[in-house]
Amino acid sequence: MTALKKISNLVLPLPVTLATCRAEKENSSTDNIIPLSWVGIVEYRPHMVNITIGKEKYSANIIRKRKEFGLCIATVDMMKQVDMCGYTHGNKVDKFEMTKLTKFAADKIDVSLIKECPICLECVVKSSSVMSAHEVFFAEVINTHIDDRFIDGSGEPDIEKMNVLGYANDMYFSMGRKLQSLYYSKNN
Repeated sequence: MTALKKISNLVLPLPVTLATCRAEKENSSTDNIIPLSWVGIVEYRPHMVNITIGKEKYSANIIRKRKEFGLCIATVDMMKQVDMCGYTHGNKVDKFEMTKLTKFAADKIDVSLIKECPICLECVVKSSSVMSAHEVFFAEVINTHIDDRFIDGSGEPDIEKMNVLGYANDMYFSMGRKLQSLYYSKNN
């Protein structure tokens, strides 16, 4: 095994998510989108996630102030829109307008979610931790939306059909192929 010349946190692949936030209360014209792959599950009682954003980013400032955000899972079909959201700045460009992504109102928070995403979570920030360059927001998931197209015959999410967009080492990947069920090796 070769040690890389530069240290890298290659925990991969990571799902690409689109965090949505609203700069001004009840004003959907101030909605923003930021693509993130530094996300994770923190707890399930209550259901909690974390997102990591550069602490000087426009979206980080909004989320720090408003204490809520949407977390929408991107698909491979959305790769171009995701990429566009990554190189533009929400304080200068309306990313919903630029990408033609469709807004829908969250049920329990004052944020727009993205209709094209198969899964959207409504999140309320409970705490954060400031690092040298980033801020980690810990949030409770208070509502989960799944597009009916991605529910299988037993009422469960069909992850393979979603073809979730992944990210690793400055590249996009498809995470759309199911391999085995959890603990499959127990039955062999």
